Amino acid sequence: MPSILLLRMAGTIPDVPPRWLLAAADMIFEPVGRGRTVEARPFSIGALVPGPGRDLAALGLTGRLGATGPGIGGDAHRPGAPAPARSPDDQPPDSAITTWRLGWLDDDTPPPGWPPVRIRFGSQARTVVGSERHRYSYADLARSRPARGVRLTMNTPTYFSRGGRNLPLPEPALVVGGLVARWNRYAPAPLRIGAGDARAIADAVFLDGFWGSSAEVELGHGLRQVGFVGQADLRLLADTSDYTATMFTALARFAAIAGVGEHTSHGFGAVDVEVEAEVDAAGLTPAPRQAAQLAVPTSRRSERTPARSPAARTTKR
Repeated sequence: MPSILLLRMAGTIPDVPPRWLLAAADMIFEPVGRGRTVEARPFSIGALVPGPGRDLAALGLTGRLGATGPGIGGDAHRPGAPAPARSPDDQPPDSAITTWRLGWLDDDTPPPGWPPVRIRFGSQARTVVGSERHRYSYADLARSRPARGVRLTMNTPTYFSRGGRNLPLPEPALVVGGLVARWNRYAPAPLRIGAGDARAIADAVFLDGFWGSSAEVELGHGLRQVGFVGQADLRLLADTSDYTATMFTALARFAAIAGVGEHTSHGFGAVDVEVEAEVDAAGLTPAPRQAAQLAVPTSRRSERTPARSPAARTTKR
């Protein structure tokens, strides 16, 4: 079942290149070496964040996924539970904690190596001192209450491919197209989104504003990948049907598990999602802004609030 996964590890972890993140995740999700292609890997990877990270279980059912969400259930390694064995080369768990968030997309099987006892990033091994799994079903996501606006917080550099070129911008049609492809790869057949419905979503969604910056990731051998980090408001045209809005909302919630853009299994495109659910006579009530744990320096971020587009001021009843 699709899940948001949290790992808490002892000690601090310096900058880790994408290939090490992928290798560490492969040891969790592909322990017997089944040899999936990059495109078919059923997981996404977030950043390594200092500290305990967000308590997903305590945030409740409030219309946000990633920061919060409509969870089916969760399990965790809690204080008082037997702790994994530690080796002498690990730092004590109370000296520092690093949290790693991942997403699992497969609907048929649980993460095969979850939870791990130790994680290795290149030459560095860390003991896992806590873990959580917050499960969601495609059926529950598909029953999302229709909303006409979402806010995506790109916590790690995010980019898309178009015409053989990389685009480090939150292009709405590419966001939707990638999420539809990932959804249809893993969702049960009755819940898959047809080509006509996918076109309807892409035709209705637009970028209502974004703020942030570009950031570079060192890939090795002198290669770098540029991506966008920050926040983007995606919105539907005023005359969009509730049917299309429901699919749009389901995909938005799914993004918190699957990530958006290219190479989500290498640590790119990790997002938090806020769904606007309240409607009044004046239109949609904007979701409150939240400070996000972006994996880029503060000096690279913008605090500009985007203007709201008139295209979404009236919502079809």
